[in-house]
Amino acid sequence: MRNDIVGLAQQYAQQRVQTAVRRVTIPAAFGLVAAVFFLIVVIALFAALFFWLTPLYGPSGAALIVAAVALVLGLIATLPLVVSRRPPAPPPPPNPTMPQLASLLAQTAPALAVKRPLLTAALLAVALGLIARGSSTDKR
Repeated sequence: MRNDIVGLAQQYAQQRVQTAVRRVTIPAAFGLVAAVFFLIVVIALFAALFFWLTPLYGPSGAALIVAAVALVLGLIATLPLVVSRRPPAPPPPPNPTMPQLASLLAQTAPALAVKRPLLTAALLAVALGLIARGSSTDKR
């Protein structure tokens, strides 16, 4: 019985981790590749700006102008992060394996109650919390 609980919990955790990893890694990889290419483009544009301004203002003046342009572009890039907020993410859909886990915990509770009452109370509290989280009827 205890092996069933551990196996079910392990399967549930593995499913959650795999979906979370897939959801995060693919967009992150594409974002990283795009960021590297944009960084190369920005460096090339700043170098071209520096060499274009050097005959007019000298090396130090051109470097200060390029630095000021980079500062202004950086502030403009961070402006949307400061101004707008994302709406909260919708709650995850209920998992069908959670009631099975809760029922297995409830079946093993009487055997554990004699030996370890605090562990039994903690497991039942976790099971009730998971059941309450998964069976919400409040639809938004």
